[in-house]
Amino acid sequence: MEKTRFHDLDALRAFAMLLGIVLHGLLSFTPIPIWPVQDNDQSEIYMIPLMFIHGFRMSLFFFVSGFFTRMMWQKRGTLGLLENRTKRIILPFLIFGALLFPILNNMGTFLSKEENQSGNLKNIIINPEYQVPNDLGGAARQGNLKVIREWLQKDADINGKYDKEFTPLHWAAVMNRVETIRLLADKGANLNAKDGHQSTPLLVAAFFGQTESVETLLELGANPMLKNKDGALPEQAMMANQAITEWVAKDILEIPFNWMKISEGRKQVRELLATDLSSLDGRNGWFARNYFMFGQFCTHHLWFLYDLIYLTLGFVIFAWALKFLPDLGINKWLAESPLRLLWLIPLTYLAQLYMGNGDDGVFGPSTAVFLQPDWIKLGYYAVFFGYGAICFPFKDFHQKVGRFWPVCFAFATILFFTALVVIEEKDKSWNYELISLCSAIFAWLMIFGLMGLFRKWFSRENSKIRFVSDSSYWLYIAHLPLIQIIQFWVADWAIPGIIKLIFVCIVTCLLLLLSYQYLIRYTVIGTLLNGKRYKNREAT
Repeated sequence: MEKTRFHDLDALRAFAMLLGIVLHGLLSFTPIPIWPVQDNDQSEIYMIPLMFIHGFRMSLFFFVSGFFTRMMWQKRGTLGLLENRTKRIILPFLIFGALLFPILNNMGTFLSKEENQSGNLKNIIINPEYQVPNDLGGAARQGNLKVIREWLQKDADINGKYDKEFTPLHWAAVMNRVETIRLLADKGANLNAKDGHQSTPLLVAAFFGQTESVETLLELGANPMLKNKDGALPEQAMMANQAITEWVAKDILEIPFNWMKISEGRKQVRELLATDLSSLDGRNGWFARNYFMFGQFCTHHLWFLYDLIYLTLGFVIFAWALKFLPDLGINKWLAESPLRLLWLIPLTYLAQLYMGNGDDGVFGPSTAVFLQPDWIKLGYYAVFFGYGAICFPFKDFHQKVGRFWPVCFAFATILFFTALVVIEEKDKSWNYELISLCSAIFAWLMIFGLMGLFRKWFSRENSKIRFVSDSSYWLYIAHLPLIQIIQFWVADWAIPGIIKLIFVCIVTCLLLLLSYQYLIRYTVIGTLLNGKRYKNREAT
């Protein structure tokens, strides 16, 4: 293509970046405590925009990245592309990762101390109502030895998964039923059985600070070196903060919760595990505390740069291999055919389907932030990245795709709310397959719709839009510690959450835009992120 500057796609890529700030701004207002800041005005309503944005944002970003990767490759060749991506992706990942990861790893601890010093941290005791099932798992939860023996005489599965996907030994361990643990172990219970989250009885007991359970399980021979689905050992699982621990106790397991008791119990459990965990070779040292979460190196919000490295290398290898194959016009058909969704949707659907299990990654892709590659997630984004790369040379694609963008948005919205309805049908065996299909179609409709919208309104050069586009990379890299601090600042304000959300996002963006203009744009950092900028030339 002759065109050298795609102002609409520049703006679209910036839009995807800035939506990340909105998404992270929403997290403190949702009732799921995966965030170090919890606002006093939370509502499940905020999950709707959060899921909507998550459903297409990074898919859009990787599509545009594939498009520009192909453009760079055709202009500069393989070596030029690799040199550019080293400057724009690898170096920022290494430099800003080294600086930001320790801050983000310790943000929860820092904010908890500030809250404690301000007198806002209180002990919370919760005793949720729960209908105990009439089965072996329920008997183990209650510690009823007589009923347990009766169930075992009826050949109940001692290692089977009962309510909450817990084995009887899990229930005994988490409820601190020491005599029950000994009875189940004596009857052949697997001491290292794993629940639905791949956690052992020892790990869940440690998580809730059940000292007697941990001591008994270790005495009986339970293995303290087994990790759960997050890659966490018992010692690392105990690093969960009060909000997450309360969420697991109250909303997932429906068990009593006493934060003071759990905190004290965890201290004693750490001493019990100290000898068994001595073989970790320093993983609990400074580097682990600052760069590891749940036993794995955590890349936080910069995971997309790490994935881009893999995708760029994959593109280079694939482009080299295609040189040995004849050009049959397949790429042109793939890019320009109005039937493109007939093959894009199945590929995306399969990756989406195998990315989760119905419990996580419900709508949209999973967000794996650890250094160990998630190959299914990478394959999912490779579909978008690869299709963006395929489409670059074909002018007809760029001029026509998304022409009916209002229709795309309308159908995408219908699919999204259909998925929300299906998500509520948790007992249906088919729900995750349908949700995955809705997710796949939704992502492509939003991408094509946004391309049409941005082509209509942002195709011409605009200095203000260009400034925001240039700054968006810096804004996204630097925003996370700042937005968490601002969220903490407003968390207890007695005003509606929506007003606080708008305030948090606006203040975060304004501060970072000012920092970009006066501290970053014309410095070596700005050159690293966006290339060299000249004040006189831009003023002209």
